[in-house]
Amino acid sequence: MALTFPHMGPAYVPASLALRSLRIPCVVPPGNTAETLAKGEAVAPEEMCLPFKYMAGNLIQAYEAGARRTIMPATMGPCRLGEYGELLKNVLDKAGYKMEWILMDTPKAIGLRLWLDRIAKAGSDVDLKWPEAAKVLAQSIQLMKRIDQLEAELKTQAGLASVPRQCVTLLRNFRQELHHQGSMREAFALIKRYEKEAKRIPVVHGVKPVKILVTGEIYTSIEPAANQNLEERLMLLGCQVRRPVTISWWLRHTALNFFPKPRKKAERYLPYSVGGYAKETVRDIGKAGEDGIVKIMPSGCMPEIVAKAASGRIEEEQGKKVLHLIFGEMQAGAGYETRIEAFIDMLERRKRVFSRD
Repeated sequence: MALTFPHMGPAYVPASLALRSLRIPCVVPPGNTAETLAKGEAVAPEEMCLPFKYMAGNLIQAYEAGARRTIMPATMGPCRLGEYGELLKNVLDKAGYKMEWILMDTPKAIGLRLWLDRIAKAGSDVDLKWPEAAKVLAQSIQLMKRIDQLEAELKTQAGLASVPRQCVTLLRNFRQELHHQGSMREAFALIKRYEKEAKRIPVVHGVKPVKILVTGEIYTSIEPAANQNLEERLMLLGCQVRRPVTISWWLRHTALNFFPKPRKKAERYLPYSVGGYAKETVRDIGKAGEDGIVKIMPSGCMPEIVAKAASGRIEEEQGKKVLHLIFGEMQAGAGYETRIEAFIDMLERRKRVFSRD
């Protein structure tokens, strides 16, 4: 029975290569496009957010390609992501796309034994050996980490490059080639080659580029189709871009966190957990040392609406400049581009004035 999963950035690459290494049949949905979103909109309730509709579209396309089993990460939190698996299953079942579901809640939420049982269920059609599975899992986590590191390096280098477009082109080429790799070994070799190419990009010494922190709802931050290729737009404007929330960060702090975290001292701006990663968003904004912050979220995202209110206090008290972008089904790229360019222009002028003072 072929296994599938929804897209979120480059996570499908190590996931699909791991499944193939374990001889588990898998169907990778096509990349997110307008068609994907249209399929998701056709079955999803109108009030659901953009990530839900993209995920529904992914799973419909995978079903049409032969997948009959899906593995879905979840968090069991107050954010709707904690119920996404159940909601997606109900919505797709009613639309006629019936599949077997494996909900991968976090180990600390359901216990290590049940978490391992669910992993075993994904490979129930093959003779899966735990030592082999553990080795492949470790390789896939390392691969994801290397992918995130290379992308972060290129986003930083774009602000120093004599031609920022070279960094964007290299990033696009890397993602395209990564899609066609047939094994872990090939993927690691590709990353090594692109790391060398990144070092050969000419840079301008002494330049002080505008530095931007990208934060907000995790799916919209990581998935380029959901944020109108925001990071590429910033790179083309010659900005240094940093996004602390990545797939490898999520794996380290959520999916593979086997033990409950110790209670921390209540944070000043958002002392309570409101779901999703709203507390992390507010924490990142409060600690940011960049010239400006771009906070993004899908329309109707409750946790990030609360984070937006909390970040307003940070703007007032610390004088930080935050651009709030909300993404929905309307793909109005020109409108986003105008706002982003105006924001960067303001930051550049502000940086020049402060440097003179």
